[in-house]
Amino acid sequence: MFEPFEEDKQVGFGNFDFNLPDNLKEQLNNGWPAKFYEHVFSEIDETKFAEMYDNQYGRPNFPVKVLVSLEIMKHQFDLSDKELLERFHFDARYIKALGLNEVGQLTLGERTLYDFRERLLDYIEETGHDPLAEVFDDLVANFIEVADLDTDIQRMDSTMVKANIKHLSRIQLMRKVLDNLVKELPEYKSNQIHKNILKVLDDDNFRNFLNNFEKEEIRDSLLGKLYSLKLLFKNDDKVNDTKAYQQLCRVVKEQSIETTKQLKAKDDKDVKSSSMQNPHDEDATYRKKGSKAQKGYSVNISETSNPNNPAQMITDVSLDANINSDVNFLNSRLADINNKTDLEKLIVDGAYYGPDSKKTAQINETELIPTTLTGQDPKYSTAEFKLKHKKGILACPMRKTPIKDKYLKSSDTYAAWFEKNDCKNCSYQDKCPVTEQKKNMTVRFKKKRYDRDCLRDKHSTDEYQLLKRLRAAVEGTFSALKRSQGLDQFKVCGKLKVRCTSMYKALGYNIKQLVRILNGNIRGYIRT
Repeated sequence: MFEPFEEDKQVGFGNFDFNLPDNLKEQLNNGWPAKFYEHVFSEIDETKFAEMYDNQYGRPNFPVKVLVSLEIMKHQFDLSDKELLERFHFDARYIKALGLNEVGQLTLGERTLYDFRERLLDYIEETGHDPLAEVFDDLVANFIEVADLDTDIQRMDSTMVKANIKHLSRIQLMRKVLDNLVKELPEYKSNQIHKNILKVLDDDNFRNFLNNFEKEEIRDSLLGKLYSLKLLFKNDDKVNDTKAYQQLCRVVKEQSIETTKQLKAKDDKDVKSSSMQNPHDEDATYRKKGSKAQKGYSVNISETSNPNNPAQMITDVSLDANINSDVNFLNSRLADINNKTDLEKLIVDGAYYGPDSKKTAQINETELIPTTLTGQDPKYSTAEFKLKHKKGILACPMRKTPIKDKYLKSSDTYAAWFEKNDCKNCSYQDKCPVTEQKKNMTVRFKKKRYDRDCLRDKHSTDEYQLLKRLRAAVEGTFSALKRSQGLDQFKVCGKLKVRCTSMYKALGYNIKQLVRILNGNIRGYIRT
């Protein structure tokens, strides 16, 4: 049963006293605990979680404000659950951050933490409503207001994060899903499985199997065994409703190809990166970026980057499989970022820039500033040609008018023909895409090329060079999240769990930034 948390009048924040000397009390009041209480704990609207609980029956819930605050502190300091509970029960800083007055005033077991996490995940999956995301937005808005940060200029970037799974080869994966299904079956059902299939689950037999056959033969044989089990329990509702059976079917589908004679394992290059990597985390995917290969997820963040801000804060966090493109992140998140901040300019790297993201930025009235554009810089530029939209070319960069011009709608191409004398001894000729023909000089280019040339020209100005340099600092944000807050590898499995973890870590990062700002701990910045 949901019950809101009410602080006792005798347990007010101002009454907190551990009989500390005045200098230590001052440190406690000026440090992160007091700021956490005021700007995190006190700002959490726990009624957003009320629908997760029965409104009539059951024991009253453990205070949701405390649970959410503890999750933020866990990821703020990269703690294990055991370390978190020890600090909650015995550490004056953590007790003060939660507005409590004495050791033992509230006690909490690990099971209560787990139950809250599972209840939240089940609620989000069942309803599609995410109260944690709402709390995240509320807290970030409060941080930005208190710190007086400008959100008109922001930067966006993503990073790959390893999933909490063991690396499995394709052979190990096939054997693992087979083993998982057999373990889940009751004895009378597992007795229906042919002994030749079960033999591969014996370590000694499997070792001999590996030593006596080629890799391709082993894969084909294992797939045949998986397919046999798929058919054996195809009409058994109690079995095919299990997660283990569904995973087995998925592996068969993703790893095999039907030939005229039998089921065969695909070649390595034909197995999609979206295929299951480990049954322990079905959502993790495989991606190779440069020389770095990883199984896991991509975390995408947007953060303030106005140079007048004393420090920057994360405004948005999203997560997806690591095969998700940066353009997709931008397209899916830009509208929300605009709704909750005063975004005007978004600085991104070249991977975010393209026709789709450009259109999304235009719809959301945001200026997209890529630091680089994909492809090599062209030898010639079309940026200084004067066009009439979807009509033709009006003039060249030297203001010469063509004798003929046209627009080809089918290919979105502009073309023009100039007198040869117009181009003779022209100072712009080494930069011009003009081509000499028998009677005249011709220019032909697509609108897409023209737009990119204009963008290159625009971004070569001093103003845009300064803006583009602001993007690099986002790498420092990811470095801090990975180095001190454990973002280098998730400790939970499943897309929804790792998304919640990412939000908690971002809030932990932001509260650190807020403490720095409020305490004036910003090098080279004088707060007015």
